[in-house]
Amino acid sequence: MLELEQALLREQFQTLLAQEKQALTAYTELLQKVTDAQVREQILQLQREKERHVDLAERLLEIVS
Repeated sequence: MLELEQALLREQFQTLLAQEKQALTAYTELLQKVTDAQVREQILQLQREKERHVDLAERLLEIVS
């Protein structure tokens, strides 16, 4: 049973990681198009947050692997 739970968690964390990476890519691409300094700063803040989420999802995957 434990192996099944680990497999399910691994699958969920892989999905989460993919979603977070996709969002990070979107913010990175958006930064290339935005010129307003205030908006850029907000996007940079969101980008840093997504980077932390990617790191966390990767660590969670390591734990269940």
